[in-house]
Amino acid sequence: MTTAWTFQATSTIVIVGYNPENADYTNPRGAITGLMHFVQAHNEHGDTRELAVLSAGNPEAAAQALADRLNARFERLGRLPVGFDLWPAGRPIYGSEAYIEYGQADDIATEARELEDERFGY
Repeated sequence: MTTAWTFQATSTIVIVGYNPENADYTNPRGAITGLMHFVQAHNEHGDTRELAVLSAGNPEAAAQALADRLNARFERLGRLPVGFDLWPAGRPIYGSEAYIEYGQADDIATEARELEDERFGY
């Protein structure tokens, strides 16, 4: 039996490069940020997978259109997209069973690393 997956368009801020001339107190490494649009798939257990959407026109609209098509395909045929097993795993949904089982440890490690970075002024 295939696990039920739901697809949604989303975005996040990502670091696309560094320029030391942009460095200041709030951005000590001079990070240059951008907005990445992607389709996120999640199941009832809380696992997620993500596929970046690149579009020369409107990446937000392209991600939403792809998510709509994938949801319709899954509802109609009960089939996942071709190559779905190659989509990178995302962070488990906060508070889900997957988060409790293994996502919480990632958050604790991230917080420890951020505290260490603050200690050394990064």
